[in-house]
Amino acid sequence: MTVEFADSKRFTKVYFDGEPVQELHRRLFRLHFRILSRAKSKEELLKALRQIEIKVSRGLVYKWLAERGYLKAELKTKLKRYKLSEEAIEEVIKECQKLGYLDDEREGKLFIRGQMRKGYGPQMIAYKLTQKAPELKEMAESAMTEEEQQEAIKKWIGKKLRGDDLSDLKVKQRLYRFLKSKGFDDEPIRRHLFLD
Repeated sequence: MTVEFADSKRFTKVYFDGEPVQELHRRLFRLHFRILSRAKSKEELLKALRQIEIKVSRGLVYKWLAERGYLKAELKTKLKRYKLSEEAIEEVIKECQKLGYLDDEREGKLFIRGQMRKGYGPQMIAYKLTQKAPELKEMAESAMTEEEQQEAIKKWIGKKLRGDDLSDLKVKQRLYRFLKSKGFDDEPIRRHLFLD
């Protein structure tokens, strides 16, 4: 009954009596291999692995959350890259939510505000937010009010006109394509370009 390790580039495979148990990230678990090698049974090894995985996951999540806010889905994706178990990931994320370190609604609102500051329209904001966290689809759909959209379109038109005549059809078409690429709705764009 022995614990063996087989190294690859970034990961180390853990074996118990020749049977593969799990892959571990070498850099994250390098201080814990000695503890794992002392396991006398498979149950003892799995218990030690679970405790160490939670400890490592918690350290990573706290470090990342100290740098900036994350959505739950983003953290899960980042942790899965290190081949951590689903149970350890879920436990650490629940712990962070309970402590108030992780709040999808707050981060979603901050993301929307940041994208609005960059000049994106509601369609682009909704697309980007649902790419990050599909469960925030409802929040993404009501991302921008009609007035905010009108104001942003006015700013972009003023910035992109570059002294061109707005009555020229080619200029209007260029602006229309640009504003659509920024994610604005058809009706407000047409109202500004073709009805004024």
